[in-house]
Amino acid sequence: MSERMQKRELYGAVAGVALLAFAMAWRWLFPWLERIDWSRPAPPVVEAVPERVKQLAAQAQQPTPEVIEDEPVPVPGKLDAEQRKQVDAWLASADDAVAERRWLSPEDDNALRWFGDVLKLDPGNGKARIGRSAVLDALFAQADQQLDDGDAKVAEDVLAALDAHAIQDRRAPALALRITRLSELRTQLAEAAQRLAAGAVFEPSDASAVAAFRDALALDPRNRAAAKGLADIEGQVLDDALRAASEQRFADADALLVKALSIGAESSRRAESERKIAELKARAGEDFLLRAEAALAARDLVNASILLEQARALGVAAERLATIEQRRTNAALYANYQPGEGFSDTFKDRSGEGPQLVVVPVGEFLMGSPDSESGRNAAEGPQHPVRITRPFALARNEISVAEFRRFVRESGYRSDAEQRGDSNAYDERTGRIVKRSDVSWDNDFQGGRAKSAEPVVHVSWNDAVAYAQWLSNVTGQRYRLPTEAEFEFALRAGTTTAYWWGDAHPSRVVGNLTGEGDRSRSKRTWAKAFANYRDGFWGPAPVARFEANGFGLYDLGSNVSEWTEDCWHQNFLRAPEDGSAWVNRGCTKRVVRGGSWGSEPDQARSAYRLGVAADTGSARVGFRVAREL
Repeated sequence: MSERMQKRELYGAVAGVALLAFAMAWRWLFPWLERIDWSRPAPPVVEAVPERVKQLAAQAQQPTPEVIEDEPVPVPGKLDAEQRKQVDAWLASADDAVAERRWLSPEDDNALRWFGDVLKLDPGNGKARIGRSAVLDALFAQADQQLDDGDAKVAEDVLAALDAHAIQDRRAPALALRITRLSELRTQLAEAAQRLAAGAVFEPSDASAVAAFRDALALDPRNRAAAKGLADIEGQVLDDALRAASEQRFADADALLVKALSIGAESSRRAESERKIAELKARAGEDFLLRAEAALAARDLVNASILLEQARALGVAAERLATIEQRRTNAALYANYQPGEGFSDTFKDRSGEGPQLVVVPVGEFLMGSPDSESGRNAAEGPQHPVRITRPFALARNEISVAEFRRFVRESGYRSDAEQRGDSNAYDERTGRIVKRSDVSWDNDFQGGRAKSAEPVVHVSWNDAVAYAQWLSNVTGQRYRLPTEAEFEFALRAGTTTAYWWGDAHPSRVVGNLTGEGDRSRSKRTWAKAFANYRDGFWGPAPVARFEANGFGLYDLGSNVSEWTEDCWHQNFLRAPEDGSAWVNRGCTKRVVRGGSWGSEPDQARSAYRLGVAADTGSARVGFRVAREL
């Protein structure tokens, strides 16, 4: 058998001993700790350190420690037959001792003694030198391990054996230093026990159990008793943190986690405890949100606000929190109304009702179009955030011919088109919008008799404002035209795409748009139209004929374009960011928003805007009203 294989076998046996020692129970490894009475202060444990150990330890503490060289390897000598026989017998005894893990005892039959006897007779014997080296490696490992647990016996025995066998080993001074520090270390641990018994776990900071354990580790970073002391304290703190979290005392739980971190113990429990507490927080936050929603449904705004703040403190996802907070804000602003709720105002004389209205939620959006949007023009920028803060309702659909007719009949109002004697109507012969005489609000897009359910057209901005003022008078509520920001906010209804239905041409019928499949009476088609689209109308359709958007509003992006309150500006530089109207004294052009039955696809985008003279009437422009809440 080669020397390498011999050493491998010997190391395997030694490793078994090391593993066995590592697996020993805490109290068996550290019996002195059991002797401490944890109910009252324990006296310091001071044990005498052998003088030889002190000498070796002093070498390790020197600025430049004296290096103890291992014994030189002598040249194997020549042995006679009797000596060879004797060596073989001793080696056999050594093998038996190794196999039975008899490293240092009994005194007359241990591995170190037999290997030493061989080397006295044959100093160059390779097997003996390898065997003794392996035994020493195992003994030093066992000594270090025992010292980790606060027991110096094996270490002292190892140093004594080195002296007894005149063995030089460069590891001896460091081992001796650990032995000398163990007495002081035990004093520190006993002090830690006293402080624990007195309840001084963390305070005072310089005279606490935690401080004593830290001092012990400073003396010997490998000491498992000190490490376990800190880990046990941390474990108790983490248990308290989990208990606090389970009782939804999350502020206490967080404070205890910070306390556990300050202990400085090397523990895997902390990360697991943090994970469990985070899960408890998430579940509690979800519960708070559900309860907040229930409170909002019951109109209990005070309790809803409290629950939302509790959810916020637990780090609930911002987007989820924002959604419910917006509902709370809406509920607070709208008093007796709910966002999305439909209603109408009864006239003060009980003779009729105003248009159907839909409550629009307040909120924030990006107004205008991004630079990258296809079909964009400079008037749609710069894109900027706008916060709609004023609660309002918006007419569900455009004002119809029937509704405007009642206004004219009861107020005696004469429209701009009536006074001027003309408006802009569609000419079937040319396919263009042309000026026509004797055309006003009671005519359709071509100048014929308008149907009552169609949106009123040929109305100017002045006409729309006059209608809103009349409606305010007969209902006692404040009606007006929507601001440009309110119109785009309501049109988008939470979308950020080019059109309110998406970014591409519609795959379903969503409104009265210029479709590739639409035909006029004379079979005209659109030069620019939505591909593969047909809604069945050439000209305005009856109001609310098609799909409503996300806010429950009809035809904001189709059928007819609509007047808004704002003066026309070439871009959004210096535009209000609160949703209010941008008005300049004496302006003659107002903003028209939303696509119409005759708009090209680019003009049906949510951000498209146009400036039109306030006294102009057109077959493609109508209006709807807003009502303040």
